[in-house]
Amino acid sequence: MHKALQYCLLWALAAACHGAQPTLTFCHEDQNSFPWVMTDGTGLNLELLGLVQQALELQLTYVAVPWKRCLSGLEQGLYDGAFAASFKPERLQMGHYPVDAEGHPDVLRRLHTSRYSLYRRAGSAVSWDGQRFSQLSGRVGSLSGFSIRDLLLAHGLEVDESSRDPLALLQMLVHGRVEAVALQTMRGDFFLKANPQLSVRVEKLAQPLEEKPYYLMLSKGLLARDADLAERIWNEVQHQRESATYQARVTAYLAQPGP
Repeated sequence: MHKALQYCLLWALAAACHGAQPTLTFCHEDQNSFPWVMTDGTGLNLELLGLVQQALELQLTYVAVPWKRCLSGLEQGLYDGAFAASFKPERLQMGHYPVDAEGHPDVLRRLHTSRYSLYRRAGSAVSWDGQRFSQLSGRVGSLSGFSIRDLLLAHGLEVDESSRDPLALLQMLVHGRVEAVALQTMRGDFFLKANPQLSVRVEKLAQPLEEKPYYLMLSKGLLARDADLAERIWNEVQHQRESATYQARVTAYLAQPGP
């Protein structure tokens, strides 16, 4: 029997036996990404997907792995979904984004929007005016596999992707191993707040580097066997993200005492 047909039959049999959709496995990064996903199992992306799970009566399991491994696992069919992923054309070979009527990534069905900021050593002359970098001749630290590297490379900067730990990047900055660090703003601010000894030695530039939507990517296998389910998941992401229930959870989560 053809492997694809065999897999589809097993999928249908599992759904019939359990009276619900088979368990879907979603991967996410295994580092703290405040406030979206935290290593203690909390985070607003998990809150949002929990509401989606309840509404659609899904069975979801989550796997925390390095981000590059998450995306490669999605491409290989090890995971049914990966989050949270910004749009990069080369990622289309790994899986699917929600798309609008024109076939573009559908920002209305995003998980969230996030900014990137540039962090420099206190007193440094490194600057970014929204168009150009200045006084920046050394390397810029970026988390391994993250999309902000494209913007940095487009400006002719040397990017250091030797770490996937935000705290390690900020320590590299303080110790002069990199000239600046590009991090998602809420994430960078979280680590500075949690480490006062760093916060007095690092400053964030006021002008954001970039702001972009982040999505739940779904696997090619899931779209092939149940495209309707994939669309319902993405639609429910939008519905729940805009709901009063989720907005209340956002407010409550962000109001918690800091680290």
